[in-house]
Formats: sequence, C-alpha cells, structure tokens
Amino acid sequence: MTRSQRAVRYAEVGGPEVLFVAEVPMPSAGEAEAVVAVRAVGLNPFDAKVRAGVIPLPSAFPRGLGGDLAGVVTDVGVGAAYDDGQPIAIGDDVLGWGSTTLQQRVAVPAVQLVRKPPEVPFAVAGSLSTPGQTAIASLRILPVGPGDTVLVGAAAGAVGFVFAQLACIAGARVIGTASPANHDRLRAIGVTPVEYGPGLVDRLRAVAPEGITAAQDNIGRETIDAALALGAASERINTIVDYAAVDELGVRTPGRFERRADILAGLVARVATGELKIPVQQELPLDDVVAAFVLLEGRHLSGKVVVVP
Repeated sequence: MTRSQRAVRYAEVGGPEVLFVAEVPMPSAGEAEAVVAVRAVGLNPFDAKVRAGVIPLPSAFPRGLGGDLAGVVTDVGVGAAYDDGQPIAIGDDVLGWGSTTLQQRVAVPAVQLVRKPPEVPFAVAGSLSTPGQTAIASLRILPVGPGDTVLVGAAAGAVGFVFAQLACIAGARVIGTASPANHDRLRAIGVTPVEYGPGLVDRLRAVAPEGITAAQDNIGRETIDAALALGAASERINTIVDYAAVDELGVRTPGRFERRADILAGLVARVATGELKIPVQQELPLDDVVAAFVLLEGRHLSGKVVVVP
C-alpha cells in the first residue's frame, strides 16, 4: 500500500483561498537525491505570484507550491552528497530549496541542500534561500562598499533586510525605506530608516544631502525614481521587481540567477555567528496555509511568514 502524506495543493489560480491540504504519495529518494522531512518553509512573494497566475506555469493542476525549506533527512539516494563531496546521511539537519516544498516530505536534489548549523532554528533556516540568494545575486550586479550611500527600497522586507545588512558589512552607508513600525528594526542593523510614500525625495535629501550613489529596488518605481532624483546613475540601480524600468531607464536586474549551495552555506554560516539576522514574524501550521498567505500578502511585515508542516 502506498504511504501518503499531507501537502498543500491548488486546482486553479487565484487568491490564498484556492489553497487546500490534500493527501499525496510519500516521495522516495532517486539518484543523487535526499528526502527531507520538512520542518519549515519560509513563504516568498514569488510563491504568491505563482499561485495567483502572475507567473504562469506549464504544469497541470492540481499543483504544489513552495520553494524554500529546512528539515531532517529521512532517506538518501545513491550518490547524494553535499557541495563539498561529503555524503548526505539520514538524520542530517539541512536547509535548501526545492519544488513544492509545502508538504510534509519532499525529495530534493542533493546539490540544493546544505547542512543546518545547530545554532540556527529551523524556521530561520527555512526562510533563508530565496531572500539570501536574491540579495547576493543583486550584490553581484550592484557591488557596494566604502564611499557608497545606498538606497534600499522596502528595506524591512526579506530581500531588502538581507541586502541592507550585507551592504553595511561591506562598508556602505545604507538608507532604507520602510513603514515607521519597522524603523527601529532597521536602526538596529545600522540602516538609516526613511518612510516611503509621497515626499520621499525630500526626506531622503534631508538625511543624504550629498546624494545617493546606488540603489536596490525591492518594491517598485518609487525607489528607482527617488534614486535618479538624488543623483544615482541608472547603471548603479538594481531592481528585482520593476522589469519595465530595465528597458525604459537602463537600470540593472539579476534576472533568473543561478542558485548555488556554496552561497547558501556561506549565508547560513553568517546567520549562525549572528552577523546576519533573519527575523521571523509568525510560524503557522500546514492547515493554516491560507492564513499564512493572507499575512504574507498584507504587506507591512516585520519578518518572515513560515509554514511548519
């Protein structure tokens, strides 16, 4: 008899209400794969866009959802090894990325898993891959350092928060847009907070009269327009959301970048030492996946929304 597990599925595109929990077959590990008992899945805006049909997929319905994960290895296939060549073992705590991770167990290619340090909670580890690797990809496009004054749009969001910390570590001065409720959280990581919305350019000019040298846009045209108004060159502006501005204004974008286990391993090592912080706002069980997405899409978050299968 085929063993089953509980998994999030949806049979049509739409709002969070289209999601449901179904019984599906338990996965087994193929060659160079490991099966992970999922302990945490950090939700990302990308997941919501896929579910809503904004990012179309060719796969048939019903579909699964979710990309990031952390958990415990329960099965390994032949040749399953970490990036350093060491074999993955049953019982290993891991984090990484996969396909349809919003379920109790998922088979993941070994090249997409790294060891989870014991100092890092599962909820934090399961929230790291997408925002962390997106921030690193953005920094490859937009290297910053001493002498830079960097504007980070939506700096309290997941990608913005990681990018801002890494930019500060690199020696740049960072100014981040956020709602007032998140200003203290930004100050705590060395970022000068500024409220977004009408009047942004004037507020930025007040804290950066010398102007802006670079900008990371995680929210839309407001960040790009403000950076240009304060003297940033278009090629020193990177966006992960406003792709129309790439052609129109000549700003940069990482596009569909390659995720890498060695990059994720470096990020989680920084989390383990406390150098990099990944705040979690709320953890919800699989049965509350609709509520989790409602929270994710409500904006004004103070940390990651995590589903705990």
